[in-house]
Amino acid sequence: MELSKLFKGLIILQLISTAAMVMVAPDDPAYYEEAIGLIHLASLIFLLLWLASLVLLFRFQSSGRTLFTITVIIGLFLSLGMPEPSVPFTNLELVLQWSGGAVDGAMLAILYLTNIKERFQKMEDR
Repeated sequence: MELSKLFKGLIILQLISTAAMVMVAPDDPAYYEEAIGLIHLASLIFLLLWLASLVLLFRFQSSGRTLFTITVIIGLFLSLGMPEPSVPFTNLELVLQWSGGAVDGAMLAILYLTNIKERFQKMEDR
């Protein structure tokens, strides 16, 4: 299998995994009692940047590689700042979260440790 097809498959898998995580998340009544705060706004901006980075990666734009790396790092810090949910996580949610992290790691490894990095550099030269 060609590496670029595998990479595009990982991007699609990441989107499907995230959509599944949103669908299986239990409704947290405490979430509706909170006012919209800075962490919620930062999460929305993060989500938009993350989606943009996936689109750019799918098109092999060099800026997508940088943006994706930055969003992964920002996502780590955002997750540390999120309040503890009042409804416990389900096993399926935990599996989806861990698999999302594994796909992020695989994508970063492919981006920086394989020959696909040359494809991003070729697109930058155009």
